[in-house]
Amino acid sequence: MQLIIKQYQRALSKFLSQLGIDHANGQIISAIPLIERIKVSITGFCALFLVVIISQYVQGSDAKMVLIGSMGASSVILFALPSSPLAKPWPFLVGHIMSACIGLVLSFFIADLALLAATAIACVLMMMYILECMHPPAAATALVPVLASQHSEVGADILLPICLNVLVFFIASQLLSRLILKKRWLKPATNYDPVHLHHDQTPLKRLGLQADDLRQAINSFDSVLAVSQEELETIYQQAQKLAYQRRSGEILSRDIMSADVITASADMPLGAAWKILHKHKISMLPVVNEERELLGVISSVDFLKNLTVPSYSGLLKHLNRMLVKRKHRKEVNNKVKDLMVTNVIAVKDTDHIVALVPLLSDIGLHHIPVLDSEQKLCGIITQSDLIGALYSVNQKP
Repeated sequence: MQLIIKQYQRALSKFLSQLGIDHANGQIISAIPLIERIKVSITGFCALFLVVIISQYVQGSDAKMVLIGSMGASSVILFALPSSPLAKPWPFLVGHIMSACIGLVLSFFIADLALLAATAIACVLMMMYILECMHPPAAATALVPVLASQHSEVGADILLPICLNVLVFFIASQLLSRLILKKRWLKPATNYDPVHLHHDQTPLKRLGLQADDLRQAINSFDSVLAVSQEELETIYQQAQKLAYQRRSGEILSRDIMSADVITASADMPLGAAWKILHKHKISMLPVVNEERELLGVISSVDFLKNLTVPSYSGLLKHLNRMLVKRKHRKEVNNKVKDLMVTNVIAVKDTDHIVALVPLLSDIGLHHIPVLDSEQKLCGIITQSDLIGALYSVNQKP
């Protein structure tokens, strides 16, 4: 009996997967945060509202049924799938306008509706491959002049409302995506390390998956993928983190941090902070208030970062002017708060150590403050702490 039940469950699961109902092996769309779904819906509402209002204002009643259908379909691609290659400006603009032109031209030569519609869609599909402008809703645009030709003679004037709708929707979608969805233009990926200013890849990208590997894998498919290379790389990196987290167990930031933290106050003189750095042979001091809330950090680099000195001797003279009380009272009276960095990257004590790797590797941090559940400083993690933790994990039997 149990065997029959298991077979039934497998058959049902397979059937639901084929229908696209069971997402056990793929993305669960309903898992997307509710606020993101609401923002997408609001963006689609605003975009379509603007398209209809502006088209009716410019074209009058003639614009009522021109492009509402295909623009509604495009809103799904542009707003719900913003990272897809199908949502880029080139496929959207060229796809719609090219499709409209093909439908218009073919309507001059083919009278039969079935043959005309089928030929238009076939030509549109082929041209989308050739022009690298795959945008599914644009195929519906080709049918606008096709259907119009069955009721009256059509001319080039039908392209005007089509182009107007496409242009209005494009401008509205770009503005609304930035204002509501907070989407920005993706910068082209380059082999450049922004921290150390050289033309090598960042440390995490020097091993493992390379951009060329991913590009070749994508191009090996014989169908169009609805996900961009950048998004695939992000998915791969996130999967790597989850896999490493599973292998390494639950090692959290609080397990490897230094809890006996030497700190400074915002009103501490710079000279005193410098002496603490030198005495304890450390390069960074967290700056906290009486409740141990993190106000900022001050490091040995902060003492030197704004200097313009011609030589090493000039550097020493500047430090003497800043730190020696005898001759330069003004500089010595400066406080830690005058030099500290307030824009600080910190982690929670419950964060897994995997989250620390890109911060200490690609971003170039050397120390990361750790905050507890009350957002108070409870420790510091250095590159050495993370290296020791990763080594211990790899030594496990």
